[in-house]
Amino acid sequence: MSLIIGAALLLELTSAVLYYSAQNIIHNTVDRLVEREMNALFLCIRNQLAKVEVTVDNMSWVVSDGLDEPEWMFSITHRLVENNPAVLGATVTFIPNYFPKIGRLYEPYSVRRADGSIETMQLSSEEHDYTQMEFFTAPIAKNGGHWCEPYFDNKGAREMVTTYGVPVRDNKGKIVAVVDADIALDWLEEVVEEGKLYKATQRFVVTGKGHLLAGKDNAMFHKALQQVRADVDSTGYVAIEDEQGEKYHMFYHPVGGHTNWILINILNDNEVFSKLSIIRRTLLLPVLAGLILMGFIVWRSSRNLERLRKANAEKERIGSELHVASQIQQSMLPPSHLQHDDVNIYGSLVPAREVGGDLYDFYIRDEKLFFCIGDVSGKGAPAAMVMSVIHSLFRAFSAHENNPAHIMQSVNEVSCEGNDACIFVTFFIGVLDLPTGRLRYCDAGHDAPIILKDGKLSNVDALPHIPVGLFDDVKYGVQETQLEPDSTLFLYTDGLTEAKDIKHKLYGLERIQKTLAANSQLQPQQLLEAVTASVHAFVGEAQQSDDLTMLVIHYTPKRYESTLTETLVLKNDVHEVAKFSIFIKSVLEKMNVEKSLARRLRLAIEEAVVNVIDYAYPAGQTGEVEVRVMSDGETMKTVITDSGVAFDPTAKEKADTSLSAEDRQIGGLGILLVRELMDTINYERIDGQNVLTLIKKLKG
Repeated sequence: MSLIIGAALLLELTSAVLYYSAQNIIHNTVDRLVEREMNALFLCIRNQLAKVEVTVDNMSWVVSDGLDEPEWMFSITHRLVENNPAVLGATVTFIPNYFPKIGRLYEPYSVRRADGSIETMQLSSEEHDYTQMEFFTAPIAKNGGHWCEPYFDNKGAREMVTTYGVPVRDNKGKIVAVVDADIALDWLEEVVEEGKLYKATQRFVVTGKGHLLAGKDNAMFHKALQQVRADVDSTGYVAIEDEQGEKYHMFYHPVGGHTNWILINILNDNEVFSKLSIIRRTLLLPVLAGLILMGFIVWRSSRNLERLRKANAEKERIGSELHVASQIQQSMLPPSHLQHDDVNIYGSLVPAREVGGDLYDFYIRDEKLFFCIGDVSGKGAPAAMVMSVIHSLFRAFSAHENNPAHIMQSVNEVSCEGNDACIFVTFFIGVLDLPTGRLRYCDAGHDAPIILKDGKLSNVDALPHIPVGLFDDVKYGVQETQLEPDSTLFLYTDGLTEAKDIKHKLYGLERIQKTLAANSQLQPQQLLEAVTASVHAFVGEAQQSDDLTMLVIHYTPKRYESTLTETLVLKNDVHEVAKFSIFIKSVLEKMNVEKSLARRLRLAIEEAVVNVIDYAYPAGQTGEVEVRVMSDGETMKTVITDSGVAFDPTAKEKADTSLSAEDRQIGGLGILLVRELMDTINYERIDGQNVLTLIKKLKG
């Protein structure tokens, strides 16, 4: 009996120790999961707010340029709401009597209604005096961006909103207005309620002043509010109890930016540890019944179980981290499909492991398609890390550079820094000018792409330079070819040619060519699916040995049918600007362009023409600048041509308008203005001439 009682006590003690150890493990695991969950929520909310902040900050510069045209403010607010789904309403509020002819108060306002339409109005009145409201006074007082406390807008939006405002200055630096954007709070409620780790989890978003933005107004909210008010700017964790003595764990995180918002997450300990308690009660009696028989086995097994538990936990941790890494890697890639007027693109990446070292990317800037495909040496996590770096470098260096060789040069120089492991990347970069079909490219040891046209195949004549990451003094050269309309460019990594069947036989280039020739009439997605099906049929049951990446680009340029064409030839003399002003005004009148739009078009095109007159030819050299304006009734295309020195204005970095005039570098504002006012801007050097093309949609 003494032995049984002693063993029972020992078992109970062991059970208690295991229970509290398991409780600590669960507690630590939950802490990590909640921290990850809070970071995801924080990023989601912060990204949504940042979109609004950047849009409003940029729009304040547009407003400052049009302060002499009050009616234009309606167009600005309408455009801000129309182009930004996150914005419910937008307004420009002016200081009293800024436009004395209009009245003391002037508040152009646009709002998106429930049916999707956008209503524009002059909102201010004696009953609605915005000069007393936070969205007007706070940005002026702070001399910068400000998110207001939530309020019910019964005049404009007619629902609960919060507003972000930025002051606007005139050319003398005086604050004369505030640009405001309203966002509804229902999206915040949806974000807060999604993806909860436990059903009883309570989440709140509050302002620094204690106003509830999302979540339920209950006793737990007020309990939490008392804890976080003293620590608004920090991330924290604290244990709390309710009125009945139930224990909770509370996590809080500031949203940051221009807000004083706080994100709060509260877990009920009873729910977190409920399954552990049930398991303990269920197993206790059977274990006691078999105490004497199982005692020795438990003693011998406990050490092995502990090792197994640690091994499984480590395996689970690694698997979870690899899964997250795979999701992050996939999120870095562009959408697999892009349909544009001039090009149809489809891409696919299937890693051999959880994460891989292949990459592809594509995007359109200034009427040019920038694309790349690459293969990092090695597999798994190291290759995936290098892949993410190469992808980021491509995006960064191609943002202001059109020459693929220069982009490759910059990527290589940065990749070689600290590359002690000598990990290299075969890389192909292409830049396709969509209006002309001119393809410039640079190949760093990658498989040459294949061109399909009218059922015929040809390889791109690519010089195989040294792969990226090996030597920082490699000089990369640019090559050029012409893509004909309705031709298709097929790019791939060696995971396609080196795919193996169960007998280790390679798929090979010959099979690729046969498959492409047999399916050359298909669209990119169907063509890629046909190649994928062919590879899978060949490989059969064999395990995938390498990452498989393919990119298909179908070039289908849209033909521009001009119904009106006017041409003017100017000398590179600033006095010619007056002649141009008369010319462009006459052309816009022939096109019946609305006056406000015509004013902006004149401003943009004149800025571009003056830029060419000033910089196209060296000092003292006489030359000509041709301006051709065309319209098809829907869009207006302006082509500015000169025979001066090569100069790409689109490669000039935009001026950082967030800096003061003293801190900002000279230049960049002209091209920024042209970009803001035109839909697209494209530069090409053709037959020794600079060709700058500006396009603006006149309708829609």
